[in-house]
Amino acid sequence: MLCSLLTPQFATFQQYYSKHELSHVSGSTISWIGAIQFAFCPMFGCVSGPLFDAGYLRHLILVSGFLYVFCLMMASLATEYYQLLLSHGFGVGLAMGLVFAPSVATLSHHFAGTRFRILAYGTQASGSAVAGIFFPAMLNHLLPRYGFAWAMRILGFTVLGFFVVIFFTLSTTVPPRKKIAVLSFSVFQNKAYCLYVAGVCLVSLSLFNPLTFGVTYAVYMGVPFETASYAPAINNGVSIIGRIIPLIAAQKVGPINILGSFAIGTGVLQLLWTLAKSTAGIMTYDAIYGIVAGGYAAAINPGAASFAPQTNQSGLYLGMCFFMSSFFWLVGTPISAALIDKNPTYLGASLFGGSVCVLGGISVMLCTIWRRRQLGTPWV
Repeated sequence: MLCSLLTPQFATFQQYYSKHELSHVSGSTISWIGAIQFAFCPMFGCVSGPLFDAGYLRHLILVSGFLYVFCLMMASLATEYYQLLLSHGFGVGLAMGLVFAPSVATLSHHFAGTRFRILAYGTQASGSAVAGIFFPAMLNHLLPRYGFAWAMRILGFTVLGFFVVIFFTLSTTVPPRKKIAVLSFSVFQNKAYCLYVAGVCLVSLSLFNPLTFGVTYAVYMGVPFETASYAPAINNGVSIIGRIIPLIAAQKVGPINILGSFAIGTGVLQLLWTLAKSTAGIMTYDAIYGIVAGGYAAAINPGAASFAPQTNQSGLYLGMCFFMSSFFWLVGTPISAALIDKNPTYLGASLFGGSVCVLGGISVMLCTIWRRRQLGTPWV
């Protein structure tokens, strides 16, 4: 939930900034705040993942919690673009990056030997959907009533409460690794893992486009802002279905098989994005896309972790996958924003996003072929 608090929900901030604090700044420039968040959250997995494997879970939670809350409080005081970029973009993104990989990798410790391992990842990923329901509604209530400054402060205190809980609840069960392998490119000796990461990178260019730009697209199509601002909540709310049910199937057919199918599904849906024009059509599209994108997002983590030969290497394999995809998260949103600025019909962003998701899905499908040969089973 903490890593989905401000990242996929940036659609609300994108619209708010463009009308208030940053009304003089272009949409593509504003989008860099969200893009840096998107990128930093997985990017620092290459550091936090190996540190988690080495037994530094509590230290990571403490540093991340302090930085997260501090940057939200600093953002509440910001009035200029560079101030919001530093606090809301770089600072919050770094804080998320320090806790994201460990929060995922800890599941391998507790569920590695059970048949519910993959489902555990789906349940964990559903926290993103819960955050996507609660926090956009919270912001829609706080921003007009209390203003931007107090809205960010209240978010800061909320985040502080969550960090207190996770400090006392997250734990490990496997002895730490003695060797800290930060940026260990040796994992790419596995060709199936290379194809897997390549696919994830391509999809990362545009996976959340309909969510990031969902509010601005709805407003462009004539939907009142008060109604459009609930698009992220709808998208995230129904994504609970996609984050859990497909991973129940993944316990039988394997998470990589699920990932490839849903990656292609997100691509096809993005190619159809601009066909949604009415309020009902847009909200229906957001709901359907939320289910499919949720299934993809939930399958990434168990798929990457499945390549780890030992449980205490899951953080490394997750972290390297996150690190490589982070650069694509970084440039993907600004590319789409630039396409939207150039062509406000959103058709360019739709074609770009759909194409890269389909290509990413094909790469993951090729990975499944290679992985089946390695493991001797079709259920990978």
